[in-house]
Amino acid sequence: MSDFKQVNLPVISEHSHVTLHYRLTVLGDVLSDFLSTFEGNPATVAVGQAQLAPFMESRLLGLSEGAHEVFDVSADEAFGDYNSELLQEVSKSLLLEGNPHVDGFANGDFVEFAMPNGYKMTGIFKGWNEQKDGAFVDFNHPLAGHPIRLEMQIIGVL
Repeated sequence: MSDFKQVNLPVISEHSHVTLHYRLTVLGDVLSDFLSTFEGNPATVAVGQAQLAPFMESRLLGLSEGAHEVFDVSADEAFGDYNSELLQEVSKSLLLEGNPHVDGFANGDFVEFAMPNGYKMTGIFKGWNEQKDGAFVDFNHPLAGHPIRLEMQIIGVL
């Protein structure tokens, strides 16, 4: 008689709560981590509550506790193609109004803008336009236009 016991591990569904580690890596000439929980605390999310990007949630479905998977995702499916129309020029006063506690801006800094509806919009500072006393801000997602690698390790499923 065998001592082997079959264990039915919980499987992720549309309404699961999941504790996991994940890593987003930009694919290209050199792989570079954009975001990772592997070196710190895992994330706990409620599937179906828009707590993760849709391409991440779709890959969670059907995975079981203990799974460790890696997926390569096209730029289009991940965060979309880069849209050059989302690189906008804003006035210096508008930039300063939304970021009053910032002493200076460097290329690549995240900057915020208050919207009339109370929400905030975040962009990436791309430099000054000294001729017009303005700044260039990119409102694309930082990973737009980049294929990525998604690594997920499922720790727990409820």
